[in-house]
Amino acid sequence: MSTDQPISNPTRKVYTLYELTKSLESVISRTYQRPYWIRAEIARLNFYPKSGHCYPDLVEKENGVTLAQLRATIWAGPFQDINRKFREITREHLGDGMKVLFLANLVFHPTHGLTLQISDIDPSFSLGEMARERNESIAKLKNEGLF
Repeated sequence: MSTDQPISNPTRKVYTLYELTKSLESVISRTYQRPYWIRAEIARLNFYPKSGHCYPDLVEKENGVTLAQLRATIWAGPFQDINRKFREITREHLGDGMKVLFLANLVFHPTHGLTLQISDIDPSFSLGEMARERNESIAKLKNEGLF
């Protein structure tokens, strides 16, 4: 028997990839209709100056182990507003390695997959995270007698 021909089985329901992804799109859009506040780290910002769009790679880690990762989208208009507000409050640009709290919708597209569409970022959360990390660094340096 040749292995390049599918085995005929009248009881097997076969779906196309498109049918499956359209079903996922429908389930996700019905189940996750509202935006959610989500906490994550920006592993890589991926800003494209020509379009103005930003496609952050988001990650959640625990003790250096990746627990979850997902790609996000921030369209050009919202990104300008978000980045300006973020800089005004934190005195920093959004960037790789930052922990952020953001408002996003979960979206699934048959060709682009699962993504979070970010509409807002709370800079006060990141400011608190920066202060916490700074204090931890100072405490570590003091323990080592270097501060």
